[in-house]
Amino acid sequence: MKIVFYGAGNMASAIFIGMIENKVVEPSDIYLTSKSNQDKIMFFKENLGVNVSYDDAELMKDTDYVILASKPQSFPEVAARIRPYLEENTKVVSVMAGTQIKTIRRELKKDNPIARIMPNTNAQVRHSVNGITYSKNFDDRDELVKLMESFGETVQIEEDEMHNITAATGSGSAFLYYIYEKYAEGLMELGFNEEQAMFLTRNLVIGVGKMVEESDLPFSELRTNITSKKGTTEAGLNALDGEGVKQILVATLNAAANRSEELSQDDKVK
Repeated sequence: MKIVFYGAGNMASAIFIGMIENKVVEPSDIYLTSKSNQDKIMFFKENLGVNVSYDDAELMKDTDYVILASKPQSFPEVAARIRPYLEENTKVVSVMAGTQIKTIRRELKKDNPIARIMPNTNAQVRHSVNGITYSKNFDDRDELVKLMESFGETVQIEEDEMHNITAATGSGSAFLYYIYEKYAEGLMELGFNEEQAMFLTRNLVIGVGKMVEESDLPFSELRTNITSKKGTTEAGLNALDGEGVKQILVATLNAAANRSEELSQDDKVK
């Protein structure tokens, strides 16, 4: 199998590292090209054994999948590069937020099968949550799903639902990291030094994650199980509720989903 990545940012590297470490592809199956991350892709070549090339004709020859992982505003340039060499059996997979299938097809001027996926950087530890949607002519969908499940769980959706998946899981890790960051800062305000605060927060997050993984209980019950009436936990939760945490998170998710929709509103790549 030959899989070519145009772009080698955090999301792209999470995908191919997940594939390689889970042994669904060999490093020699992966080809990277990126004008903006040349040092980075050479690092991957030296440390993972993947291929690097800037010859578009070579990259597109006998390719099974081309992964579009550039910034959306750079896509017209990428499309112009690969258009002359894109073979009709090559499947096109986009990781570009907000860029619709019809826009990809228009820029490529080809009828190749196209899929849009929205993973997250948890692919590096094989715990991504991946949204996927397809063009009507995309056959053998199970093969792509199998590739994606090498680095996480996959949810098949309609294209108009991609905005919400982008907000919920594509951006979601960053939102949670921000919360953990502010929790650690709160511990420092409480009197812990930075090293202590990071140690406590990191291990708390790891422990909570393991509890969630190993328990079938809903979050509300896990919370209730450690909340004594009129105790310290209840006091802290009352403060959280008073700050309107749910409303803040809803606003956060809506802002991300709306931005994804804005990126796709105009039928032009931005």
